[in-house]
Parts: sequence; C-alpha cells; structure tokens
Amino acid sequence: MRHVFFVLALLCTALNAGIFYSFSTIVMPGLDLGGAMSAVNSMHGINTIVRSPLFAVVFFGALILPLLAALGARSAGHRGAARLAALAALIHAAAVIGVTLQVNVPLNETLATVAGADANAASYWKDFSVPWASWNHVRSLGAILAFLCLLGAWAVDLTSAGRRSYGLR
Repeated sequence: MRHVFFVLALLCTALNAGIFYSFSTIVMPGLDLGGAMSAVNSMHGINTIVRSPLFAVVFFGALILPLLAALGARSAGHRGAARLAALAALIHAAAVIGVTLQVNVPLNETLATVAGADANAASYWKDFSVPWASWNHVRSLGAILAFLCLLGAWAVDLTSAGRRSYGLR
C-alpha cells in the first residue's frame, strides 16, 4: 500500500511543481504583457477558478500523501525513505502551503477589491504582481524540492525492499 501512497504523492507534488512553475515562467509574465486592466481581470478569474475540489486534492494531497508514504516506509523498516518522504511533506508545508496562505492569498484578497477598469489598475497590478510573482518562485522551488525528496524517498524505499527480500540487509 505504501507504493500507492508514493505514486499518488509523486503525482500530487509533480502537479504542484508544474502549476507553480507555469505561473512563474508563463502566466505572470503573460499577464504583465497584456496590460494592467486585463491582468487584474484575468487574475480575478484565475482566483475564482482555483478554488475547486480538484485543486484542493492536489494541493493538500502533496502534504498528506507523503506523510502516509513516510508512515508506510517507516513501518516497513525503511527509515531513510521515511525521513525523505517526511522532509518532502515538511518542505511542501512550509514553502508551498505556508507561503500560499501567508503571502499569495492575502495579496489575492487585496487584488479582489480592485476593479479591472479602475484608472489606477496599473499601480495596483504592479504592487500585486511583483511580490506575488517573487513568492511564487519560492513556491515553485519548494514544490520541485519536495518532489525530488519524495522521488529519492521512493528510490530508497524500493532499494531497501530489494535488499530485504534477498537477505542482503
């Protein structure tokens, strides 16, 4: 069962990494090119759409599933794998969930009070996009690091399982 948790955890962390990486490299630079009024309206739409059960499953699954994989690895006696999987969850909790809740969501809520047609939209957008994008880079890096830790954990788990099954441990 722990292998199912590893695979699902890897999927969730990879999807998170892809989402945040895409925002860092494509979405935010694209919104900046489209003009402030368009960017504000587009971000309003994005912030509405992101509040979905599917996104929540992936976002929080990247925290819960690595912990379940860590518990499974620990119960199988694979301490190294358990530590790496727990580290992946810790990184995701701090760099992805923590940054999202402490920085990006409050910025989104402030932007929600701005109308895209507002004459000061350019000023609002600059005040929003610069810190939002900077902190999104942190989320991207955190999600990538969590994925790599989890991938390493699964490799250690599989290697440990192979050694045990052949009496090599």
